[in-house]
Amino acid sequence: MPTETTNAVPSGSDGARAKPSRIVGIDIARSIAILLAMASHVWVVARMGDFVEGPWVDALRICMAAATPTFIILFGTMLEIVYRPRFIVGHRKTITVRLVSRATQCWLLYALSIGVLFLIRDDYSAKFSIATVLMLGVTPFTDILKFYAVVLVLAPLLLWARYRLGLVPLAAGAIAVHLAYPLLIALPTPNELGLSKELVRLWKFMFGLGEAQLGGPSIMRGITLVIAGMVLGRILIGSSGGRPDMARLQHRTKLLLAAAVISLTVLFAAFDQSTINELGTMSLRIAGHPLYFLFGLHFAVVLTAAATLVTTSVKADRFWRNIAFFGRTSLFTFAFGNMLLYCVTVEPENIAGALQLVAVLVVTIITLSVWFDLTMRRTSWIAHHVIEMQRMITLFVNSLISRPAAKLSLVALRSKRSGG
Repeated sequence: MPTETTNAVPSGSDGARAKPSRIVGIDIARSIAILLAMASHVWVVARMGDFVEGPWVDALRICMAAATPTFIILFGTMLEIVYRPRFIVGHRKTITVRLVSRATQCWLLYALSIGVLFLIRDDYSAKFSIATVLMLGVTPFTDILKFYAVVLVLAPLLLWARYRLGLVPLAAGAIAVHLAYPLLIALPTPNELGLSKELVRLWKFMFGLGEAQLGGPSIMRGITLVIAGMVLGRILIGSSGGRPDMARLQHRTKLLLAAAVISLTVLFAAFDQSTINELGTMSLRIAGHPLYFLFGLHFAVVLTAAATLVTTSVKADRFWRNIAFFGRTSLFTFAFGNMLLYCVTVEPENIAGALQLVAVLVVTIITLSVWFDLTMRRTSWIAHHVIEMQRMITLFVNSLISRPAAKLSLVALRSKRSGG
């Protein structure tokens, strides 16, 4: 979700000794995943499912269903490639402030989207809207912002665990979560325990368990995707964590793509038609079924490996950077693109009307994202105000983090003196 470019060596004092080397394929893959996610929302608003069917529709819906796990996995890849090197060399506070600042931006935009729902829809009362802002409700499309608001806060802890424990224990823990699926769904549900509907929704959001509706992935299972992305990042750049050699990167990518395609083929051969349909209808995602996450992982690896292979083979860096605009405007697109969809009141009555609405909405969302990307790259009053708001959020977060950190340092110093 954050709009960092995927450099093997992050910019700043620590990366100044080596020229940053972008793995542009990751930016392309993330942009494609974001486009697919927005397309799935447009599909729902335009009621396309009421008018079209067939194998190509099933294939498209399965690809759209894989969009969310893909960009969550690529967030983990970014943590491994961009943030981990600086976290190791002593910039933990800077990294923490940056990630928590982005979490704050996600939550504020999430709250703004709920404000739009409150104004537009009758079923969003003031009470329910406030509960939703406090993460005790659900939204049609912007729960992904709520998800990132939490995961970005947890990301520094994940980086710390990655540093202290290594990647193998984290990966083992992530696999264990999915292997424990039969045990988890056998536990008493919040409804059976008589909890309030707000707590039922919160339980579903945190752990993916229970009967409540959820507009995005749960935190527990989403973290497993982030860890999968960290493993993917390690595979792409190797153990050095430095600037990747292009020949080695291409070699790794070819092997990764071949392995993922073979594994995905075997996986689909093992699926029955009912399971394939449930991938497209989001039934497996709503249930938190391991097969959904396994398929999402395969899709993400195939997409990332293919994009990386193409972008390292075809030397057109400026072109690749220009078409990867969704990766730079992801927060804007998920917020304002979905708010636009909330405002749509037209209900198509036939396939022609649905296709027209799809075309208008997709073109509008792409145009808005391109406009925002260009605006933020130029000197303009909009860019100035956006950057100023981001600066204020960062200062606020920095003040919150600095106070307890200073107190802990003082306590540690006093303990050291008294012990001496």
